[in-house]
Amino acid sequence: MDAHDRSHLLLIWQNHREVLSSDGGDLSLGTDPAVALQIERTFASRHHAHIESHSNDFVLVDHSTNGTYVQTEDERITFVRRGEMRLWGTGWISLGEPLSDETAIRFQHG
Repeated sequence: MDAHDRSHLLLIWQNHREVLSSDGGDLSLGTDPAVALQIERTFASRHHAHIESHSNDFVLVDHSTNGTYVQTEDERITFVRRGEMRLWGTGWISLGEPLSDETAIRFQHG
């Protein structure tokens, strides 16, 4: 894959930024200090979810009891629990509780 063909997913949580490249790998989210993006919220699990890169697609995979809320660019909110969902465009992710200003992790696919 040419460097110009690669895409990335930018995640922003409060003052933290993480970037996942489309050339492989994944990014973990949860309360555990060992995860890539540590989210300190009451309803988030230690290893709540991870995001996988597949070519130019990014897929959120939820492992939690409380599930994950995802709002995509079309403003549709989807609840994912122990399943997966493709992330596209820009949107928001909330671990274990409905989306709000305090819970939202912003994502941007570019």
